[in-house]
Amino acid sequence: MTLRRTESRRVVVLGAGASRGVSYALESDSPSPLDSDFFDLLQREYAKPHTSSNKKHINSLLERLKLLPYEYWRSMERSFYTLHLQAYLSKKLSGNELKREDASVVLDFAVCIQTLLRSAHGKKTCAHHREILKRLGDKDALITFNYDLVVERAIRDKFESQHRQFGPWIYALDANQNDVQGPIILKLHGSSNWRWNRNDESLNVQTVAWEDFDDAPGYRGHSGNGTKFPIFLPFWDKRIEHEPWLRLWKKAYNRLSATAELVIWGYSLPTTDIKAQQLFHLSLKGKKRLKLCVIDPSSETRARWRTLLPDALYWEYQDIGTFIKHPPKWWR
Repeated sequence: MTLRRTESRRVVVLGAGASRGVSYALESDSPSPLDSDFFDLLQREYAKPHTSSNKKHINSLLERLKLLPYEYWRSMERSFYTLHLQAYLSKKLSGNELKREDASVVLDFAVCIQTLLRSAHGKKTCAHHREILKRLGDKDALITFNYDLVVERAIRDKFESQHRQFGPWIYALDANQNDVQGPIILKLHGSSNWRWNRNDESLNVQTVAWEDFDDAPGYRGHSGNGTKFPIFLPFWDKRIEHEPWLRLWKKAYNRLSATAELVIWGYSLPTTDIKAQQLFHLSLKGKKRLKLCVIDPSSETRARWRTLLPDALYWEYQDIGTFIKHPPKWWR
């Protein structure tokens, strides 16, 4: 059977839990952040002895957080939503469009996120991600809601062994190039190595070649314009229906609609991300032969996916190590 260009036999979806579960997670005191421990990790980062220009942004954000009730400490997304909305409404209700506090809040969060990701991942390569990516072919896709560069470092060997040069095609950002050179990486919330082009409001890739990953960690997603950044921060309304994001979400919709095998690793399908929920619902509803595998330690997360796709053939795993050692037969 010959697959059409838009078809995808296999799709892997990654969330923050996948970056938290990297093979080198226990090697440092800086795990990849989750929504619930973001500020704990940020506070520890601020206390490190090395000097950094990012410290003023970390301190600014922590000082803002102290003005909110304690429960906000346990959710980066809720805190961002509240602090940004306060600043945004203050500007709109006062009529003072010259106020820049909303942009300042966004910049603080963007810098702090990149700081924690750089500290957690650096230039390391995850063996778990590498093993997963080995199983993806030219018509397959990886959809990720993570900003980090874990996937890029893990897939490098696969592409270099096939003499495939790094380029925007990897992310389906190059509209003039067909996305058939390998398993494309669809980063629906943006990427730490992208740049926001303020001239035409497009997304450009700052990484030029695979060798760039040898030189530096590459976490520069805090380079933005006002409240527009190459990483999609948790605004109260993610405007995915506008470019440049719409093209990526359409690609994800098409790949999910055509897939026969879906592996979810560490993406909790949060109830607050309604547009992501609808993406999966609209693209996968009614698929009775879909093979669905969910890898997550949370029984609530596994149940959420099972509820969303009740007609799918279902496999579940609590950790990535067990999945790699004993995957379903169709994955092998």
